[in-house]
Amino acid sequence: MKSLLRVFIVVIIIIGGILIIIGGKKPFPEPECIVCGPNLVRILGIAEVIIGLGALAIQGNLLQKQRNI
Repeated sequence: MKSLLRVFIVVIIIIGGILIIIGGKKPFPEPECIVCGPNLVRILGIAEVIIGLGALAIQGNLLQKQRNI
């Protein structure tokens, strides 16, 4: 039950990152710099998705190790 809850939380984090990437494209004017406006929001969304996928992989490895013990 705990592992299912953890996987559910990680999936929510990944979905949140995707929503940040999609939602961050439209409401801001396009600035020139990399860390301004939608570029920063897009970078943060991508980072959230990558961290979520990493957490999901780590969770899977921990579950596999627990099954082997």
